[in-house]
Amino acid sequence: MCKNIDFRIMKKVLLSILTLLVSLTAAAQTTVSDSVPARKKVAVVLSGGGALGAIHVGALKVIEEAGIPVDMVVGTSMGSIVGALYSVGYNSTDIATMLRTMDWTELFLDRNDRRLLTLSDRDAQNTYIYERNFYVLGGIDPQPGGVIRGTNVENVFRHYLYGHTDSINFLRDLPRQFACVATDLVKDEQVVLTHGSLVKSIRSSMSIPGVFTPVHMGDMVLVDGGAKNNFAADVARDLGADIVIGVKFDLELGTDKEYRTLMDVMERSAGSDVSRRARENEKYCDLLIKVPVRGYNSGSFSGRALDALMERGEKATREKFDSIMVLKQQAGVLPHTDCTMHLRDINKVPENDEEPSGLTDFRQKNTLTASVTARFDSEDIAALQLNGKYFFGEKLNKELDLTVRLGMRSMLRLDFNIEPRPFRKLGLSYEFWYKYTNIYTRGKRSNNLSMLYQHANLKLFSVDAMNFDCELGLGWQHYHLFNELWNENSAIEFRPNEHFFNYHAKLRYNNEDNHYFATRGVRAEARYAYCTDNMAQWKGHSGFSDVMAMCQVTIPLTHSTSIRPGVLGRMLFGDDLPIMAGNVVGGRSYGKFFPQQLPIAGMGRAEFFNSKFVSAALRLQQRITGRHYLLLDGSVSEQNDELDKIFDNKPLWGAQIAYYYDSGIAGPLGLSLGWNSYTRRLHFFLSLGFDF
Repeated sequence: MCKNIDFRIMKKVLLSILTLLVSLTAAAQTTVSDSVPARKKVAVVLSGGGALGAIHVGALKVIEEAGIPVDMVVGTSMGSIVGALYSVGYNSTDIATMLRTMDWTELFLDRNDRRLLTLSDRDAQNTYIYERNFYVLGGIDPQPGGVIRGTNVENVFRHYLYGHTDSINFLRDLPRQFACVATDLVKDEQVVLTHGSLVKSIRSSMSIPGVFTPVHMGDMVLVDGGAKNNFAADVARDLGADIVIGVKFDLELGTDKEYRTLMDVMERSAGSDVSRRARENEKYCDLLIKVPVRGYNSGSFSGRALDALMERGEKATREKFDSIMVLKQQAGVLPHTDCTMHLRDINKVPENDEEPSGLTDFRQKNTLTASVTARFDSEDIAALQLNGKYFFGEKLNKELDLTVRLGMRSMLRLDFNIEPRPFRKLGLSYEFWYKYTNIYTRGKRSNNLSMLYQHANLKLFSVDAMNFDCELGLGWQHYHLFNELWNENSAIEFRPNEHFFNYHAKLRYNNEDNHYFATRGVRAEARYAYCTDNMAQWKGHSGFSDVMAMCQVTIPLTHSTSIRPGVLGRMLFGDDLPIMAGNVVGGRSYGKFFPQQLPIAGMGRAEFFNSKFVSAALRLQQRITGRHYLLLDGSVSEQNDELDKIFDNKPLWGAQIAYYYDSGIAGPLGLSLGWNSYTRRLHFFLSLGFDF
């Protein structure tokens, strides 16, 4: 009986103790929750502005140092690019590296990835300033409403945003919530993008109207969000942000005397309503960081300008550091808590499996590809070249190619090719040239030639691969000199008409990483032609042979310095050799005034040499900074009409120094000064644009 009573008493005591513990725990939890409130959501709003958006990187650097959490990023145009990169886990240092290393000229062009092109397509792409596709036989315009398709923009950011390129929810599936603003042309209203393709979304937000083609999403046709809301602080509030930090540029344009550039006038006049809304949206910010950008505009994408803009963003934000720390406390973050994230490393970006690899055929059926380029130099004066390439894409993949060149060397070329197998071609081409050129002898002008040149080529077999091509074929060349002037320096007797047929084979290899300023790789070429005047003989006896070979190897010494040793030679074998088939040496480009013209250092003008010619050369290439290059070239050459005596004469040597700026879109711009022991004359050459 007593034992039962004791048991019941002990049970009641235990229950009482347990109840007391539960009550104390609940009270403690209530006290903690009352003393430490839930952390508030912090958003950073990044404005648009093209290159001016580099200020955001400097601002984010200081925000990271402060340790304030960034839960959401809302961006417009360039702000959407920086914001998307930040939202997937890159820090400000990584994004700064991206901005510095990106080739912005290539990024804003529609040039195809050179690693995926055949050698001949790569050569053509390294010539033209602008290229556009058109559908000829109906269908939808492949490039509607814009000059630039933006393909390269998408490819680059698909690479950096790996893992988030599928359709996702930006407010749920990213390390930081993200939203960007675009403009729907159909409804003429702002669109806030919070789900779908992250790459397509930022591509929409930055699509400058008339420059980039709009992005189609469902029933919407989207362009740059800056057209409606260039500083979307109101969007951040609508998406639930408790604390908003806004970063925007300040043009500081006040008086009419300060509107001195076309870019300043366009930005100010086109964006008056947008600027008004941006000012109104400032009221949604708990902290507004306005960065002065005087001296720069939305097109200032040079490395020096981007660095300066990032520094200005950092400086302006650092001046607000105390205010940022106050917001950090208001957000409910303990003073020494670091809430920054660095989930990705730019040095560990993997290759994107979605990107194509190997040769890629970018042509589309029934599409006309039109291209244009121009150049100026101190020898050829001005030149313009237009190209139209029509791809039938039916049986045998037929293609028609028309090229017109206007200048001192005017040309019309027509090519027709069929492709029975991928990258295997058969074809027929014809080109007609009018050329006016000067011929020099020992550096002194000796002849002025005005001539018509015709060349027909039957391509019996060819392979056009990624780094090499080869061809077997038949050719016909005809020279007609209708105006020849000469003086006492002339040592050549030209004939009014010369023509010959040839059977030829050629092979090229090129894996250089840059067409004009290679830092590594090999370029080599070998050609052989057997020439006749009646498809069998030359002037009643055996035909003559034309052999040419060259090879150059670019070797990197440092990240900015490389050397390029090379050898070059052309030899003719046979009797009664035609003048116009002879060796022409001089100038900077292969085949500039004559198809067989060979360049050597220091000799700026074309001269006729003996039938056997060899040369060895060495180039030192130094990238000074950014796109600026210094080139030092030297060469040693030998010539003779007899092969076994080619090294009996005194060697010819030459040297030249050149400065070039790689403009990207317009080609290399530069000047050179050279001297050669054969001419014993200084030669100055100015070149602006691609070689063609």
